[in-house]
Amino acid sequence: MKRLLVALALATVACRGTDDEDAQLKLIAKGIKDGVQESLAGLHDCHGEKAAKLVLDAVRSDRVGAGLKARMAEIAATWPVSAPGRASLLDWITRHPNCSDDELLFFASLRLRETRSFFWTQIEQIKGDPAKLRQPQRVAMAVMALGFFEDNPEPVVTRIGSLLAEDYPHVIRACSADALGGMRHRAAVEALIPHVQDDAVGPQVVRSLYRLTGQHFDRNPPEQWRDWLAENPQRIDFKMHTQADFDNFLKMQALLNPDDDSVTNMDTFYGIDLRGKAMLFILDVSGSMTTDDRISKLRAQMSNILVILGSRSEKLRFGIAIFGDDVRPCFPRGIMANDEANRRKAVRFVEDLQADGGTPMVEVLDYANRKILPDANVDTIYFLSDGAPSDGTPEMVLDITRRIFQQRQIRFNTISIGEDTPEVFGEQTLLQQMAELTGGTFTQPR
Repeated sequence: MKRLLVALALATVACRGTDDEDAQLKLIAKGIKDGVQESLAGLHDCHGEKAAKLVLDAVRSDRVGAGLKARMAEIAATWPVSAPGRASLLDWITRHPNCSDDELLFFASLRLRETRSFFWTQIEQIKGDPAKLRQPQRVAMAVMALGFFEDNPEPVVTRIGSLLAEDYPHVIRACSADALGGMRHRAAVEALIPHVQDDAVGPQVVRSLYRLTGQHFDRNPPEQWRDWLAENPQRIDFKMHTQADFDNFLKMQALLNPDDDSVTNMDTFYGIDLRGKAMLFILDVSGSMTTDDRISKLRAQMSNILVILGSRSEKLRFGIAIFGDDVRPCFPRGIMANDEANRRKAVRFVEDLQADGGTPMVEVLDYANRKILPDANVDTIYFLSDGAPSDGTPEMVLDITRRIFQQRQIRFNTISIGEDTPEVFGEQTLLQQMAELTGGTFTQPR
């Protein structure tokens, strides 16, 4: 009802061509306070200095969700070049180069050409051991900001390509892989190809190569890409597709070439490929996991994962966190090396799993974000649940998922083993939305 009232109020107050911008901004401010994303529609036509201040105040507030902030950036990016609000935003970032992460993320998403030198400076300042960079997320945001411009010069493209090196933190590598997909330059293609099968950023690399060239190879990608590049030595016919174009391409491929059920890949978790260099398994062990003996099946799946890890490199890192009666990690430090001692400890942890309590999704995600992820350099989360959050709303779960993705570029592969089907046909479940929001995979095993 609250959303409907706000929408009706906005429909009756037109900002364009009237002197009632103050009234419109008050409605927008109320909608932001109430968490109603539809209330932001009026910002398309309100782009004066007062609108810029309203947006900045919201971006700087801890009470405004990540989804609302992202939407405000999308709208402000469409403001006319001559808009007073745009000039106000540029003036603010010039005077506040050491702004907060939320503020920096907002400006990185604005696609303002006038900020390119500002963000390039953030990248130029990188020095020392890449693995020990302080505040790598800020470098990643600068990379993301430059990825919105097709015409970056070769030195910029080459420098961002160098950030794909494995010794850089995952958040920087992932943002670099995505950013190169928006740069119309041969150096971007050449930088991406060596990482096409990388366990951490490979999916982003594949998507960016498709965006640039319209090509997708899955038989022997490294060799096929090298051959393709050799066949195009002088000129590349850049397509500059969007990420949505790539998603649609994959959907069409899935329809035309369904998986061969006769081939069984055992290196999976409930059918999702086990892929990543630092993986965190977040598992629902609530009381409802006793239904259909789901908890026993979960123990079997995790036991299989630990067997698989025994054949993987010890450089790989993994962790397990459960949520039900309480939130508890397998390892005090969250993520540990894939060695025999840690796998033995994980085996005992999995064998002791019992189903009890509620489904505190918000608590476990908040715990992971505060206690595990800051220094863990995780690239993939496998999130399994059989129900809805018992300690908050789906919107709260999505908001913290979005924040984790924005700050750390971690993809969520989600496994639903009992979610209710949405009442409205075509609507996505909560776990589907979490996967789509982060570029991960969703599955609902039979």
